[in-house]
Amino acid sequence: MDLILDTCALLSLSGLTRRKLKRETLRLISSADTLYVSACSLFELALKLKRKQLELLPFETASAFWDEAVSSYECETLPVEAGGFDHAVNLPDHHGDPFDRIIIAQAIRTQSEVVTYDRQFSAYPITLHD
Repeated sequence: MDLILDTCALLSLSGLTRRKLKRETLRLISSADTLYVSACSLFELALKLKRKQLELLPFETASAFWDEAVSSYECETLPVEAGGFDHAVNLPDHHGDPFDRIIIAQAIRTQSEVVTYDRQFSAYPITLHD
């Protein structure tokens, strides 16, 4: 099974949020065939850091955090391609966050399950874990 971590799940897995992933979800992550993170999550992290909506201590930059997390958890970065933007825009409007819409579109395209706390994801034809 392939999994995609949404941005909050990546932060939680890294121990940078108070909310923890369920033990069952951690087992799924450790046994996933492929563990993906979307490149759009780096963009989201960098924006939140710049706007002072997020701290990534001890990391000074979003890129430094990203490089460490991707390496540590052996994630494969999913690039966002032109068709992915189109698919994300054309999803039903259950979710308004553009970063999450991109992750949802990528999950549908790759037939991956998603690790997220965001219940709005459940309106789409994907399997969720938290």
